[in-house]
Amino acid sequence: MPLRPQTLELAILGRLVQGPCHGYVLRKHVIAVVGARHSISYGSLYPALRRLTERGSICDCGAGLARFVAGRSRRVYHITEAGQGYLMQELADTDSANCADDDFGVRFSLLGSAEAATRIGILQGRREHSLARLTKLRTSVPTDFDRYTTELVRYAGEMISRELEWLDHLIAVEEAADHGVVMIKENK
Repeated sequence: MPLRPQTLELAILGRLVQGPCHGYVLRKHVIAVVGARHSISYGSLYPALRRLTERGSICDCGAGLARFVAGRSRRVYHITEAGQGYLMQELADTDSANCADDDFGVRFSLLGSAEAATRIGILQGRREHSLARLTKLRTSVPTDFDRYTTELVRYAGEMISRELEWLDHLIAVEEAADHGVVMIKENK
């Protein structure tokens, strides 16, 4: 399944905030962030890099910085100041629609470079999204399923409930840290 272009661009910018790199490293990073559900081909990566370059969000800062790998020149991409501003603006948009599955994975991988209010907003947006999924699952499922379909629906509900518990914990930790409180993890 292909990744939304906006999500791919966000993942690229997020990696380039960490430092310059070439396409091969960017592709590995995006695959790690979005998981194996998506195929990230060079046919989708390089058009995204071209779009970001044309918008001024990234640059290929010249042949003098190109790396040679296996005798071939590789372009090294850098995030620009405009790209950093765009990334922070996109991260600050914490609408729950931006916290759907793929977008959330990319946004979650960028929480380390976001402000506390943005981190909390992203986590709360994901919580709203997941709660809506759970509510829809519980209210729209017919009761006359066979036992295997019923078990699958029960499993889906449990997975969403576990995600909600995880999000509640992360939100509590972020809110406590935002107020200067240190939370100690319990050993179970």
